[in-house]
Amino acid sequence: MSIHLPSLPALRAFAAVAREGSFARAAEKLHISTSAVSHQIRSLEEQLGTPLLTRARNGAGHSRTAPTAAGEELLQAVEEALGKLAVACDAIREKARQPRRRLVVSANGSFASLWLAARLASFARQHPSVDWLMRSEESLRPDLSAEGIDIAVLRLKPDAMLPQDRLLFSETLFPVCSPALAEGLTAEQLPRLTLLQEEGNSPEREWARWLPLLGHAPDACHILRFDRFNQAISAAIAGVGIAIGRSPTIDGELQAGRLVRLFAPLSMRYDWAFVLRVRPGVARDPHVTQLVSYLLAEAGSNGRRPAEEESGVDAVQHEPLRTRQRRGRP
Repeated sequence: MSIHLPSLPALRAFAAVAREGSFARAAEKLHISTSAVSHQIRSLEEQLGTPLLTRARNGAGHSRTAPTAAGEELLQAVEEALGKLAVACDAIREKARQPRRRLVVSANGSFASLWLAARLASFARQHPSVDWLMRSEESLRPDLSAEGIDIAVLRLKPDAMLPQDRLLFSETLFPVCSPALAEGLTAEQLPRLTLLQEEGNSPEREWARWLPLLGHAPDACHILRFDRFNQAISAAIAGVGIAIGRSPTIDGELQAGRLVRLFAPLSMRYDWAFVLRVRPGVARDPHVTQLVSYLLAEAGSNGRRPAEEESGVDAVQHEPLRTRQRRGRP
């Protein structure tokens, strides 16, 4: 059903005349001409089909312009509606003056730079009402409430997950290097190259575990060590050596052709996993739940704890690898 309402300027002009008792004073309050006020009132009365104001006469009749009975009824409704509009507008202005809500997402520096940063930026573009902050957090057990973290991506052993944690993904490890360095490379040539290693307490990340699988003694090659995984990967992209990559964290580099996989199908399953943990106080915030769902979808995860599996190593391949064989995902 269509509703034919008079214009807001006409209603405001009518209310001003009724309050002031004068067309001239109403025009002064509204900063328009008296003739404009008179025209709006005539138009309003024609629309409603009845006089709304008694006109003051000089020397006789009414000494003050006043609402008729119909005008009194309309005036009450107009003033009530204008009052509600004023309150609503003030509330909206107040909200607009307040700073945007800030939500903090944390992860270790390597994971943040290689996997999370681009995805958070894409998500944030679709949710501009929130001030998003990504923070590098190297602690394996950060206190989310004390440190003001709303969503944390943690690297944990699966059996250390809390009931409310959501599994993002586990990783598969395999050697990687730049496309130029990979051309015609065989395992026998490793002693002539620099091996890039991330320091840590996991044997899967150490070349001493990989070299015997590739036919070499654990100390047969020169190893350059790095404090962070992304540092080793950056050096591999630069073409200075071979790193032990972790998929899907480095899948973006593989897909972009900045890295290629070596010696497929050789790989190891990593006994650590990346999980999402949400601070209890924001667990029901719609932006938080949407970000969690988005990251799980990007990781291809249902968020549930994985079934327990024994870590394993696949077969080694020594033949020279063609570039077309190395560009696929593991």
